[in-house]
Amino acid sequence: MNRKEFLMGIGEFCACSCVCALAASLGEASAQDSTKQIPKRPRNDERIEFAERWAVRFLDVLDAELDAPTRKRIMMANGKACLLSWQKATNQKKRTEPVSLESFAKQVKEKGLKDYQIEGNVIYFQFNAAAETGSPSPPNHCLCPMVETKPAGLSPTYCLCSLGYVREMHRQIFKKPVQADLLTSVLRGDPRCKFKITVSS
Repeated sequence: MNRKEFLMGIGEFCACSCVCALAASLGEASAQDSTKQIPKRPRNDERIEFAERWAVRFLDVLDAELDAPTRKRIMMANGKACLLSWQKATNQKKRTEPVSLESFAKQVKEKGLKDYQIEGNVIYFQFNAAAETGSPSPPNHCLCPMVETKPAGLSPTYCLCSLGYVREMHRQIFKKPVQADLLTSVLRGDPRCKFKITVSS
């Protein structure tokens, strides 16, 4: 073998070796990248987002499968159950004696409760603070922990749950039937959730 053939052979060997080394290096780097764990988001964030998507989807199903009166009855029953559950969990004392509308109006005035406006046997009530904390809430803030971030696409049917909550709350105060109507709702674009409660004579 002459010198030229020898040098060409060495060159081909070096080139092949470099290519193989580079390929091995890239393969190793790729393997290392594949073993790197992508940072996961906090589990609570994922659960909240799942709960919100579930709520939107479930309300869409209710709207599609049930007529309006049935949807209202079910959601209001759930609102009542929500209040009873909260009262039990927080050991709220059950009111045994009914409160007269006159006495209630007097208490509202004495305590300066801004949640209430009373006209005869009609009470206008709005949520200005969270039941859990009693702390004032800013306008346009939904106080339901389930959907407080106001997930896009949530059906207005959801607010009938609060209607059932408010009706049961006042039924317990007066110990008589009350009619409750939803006037405004944060989830429907209003600054506050406001209700009209008509107390039976």
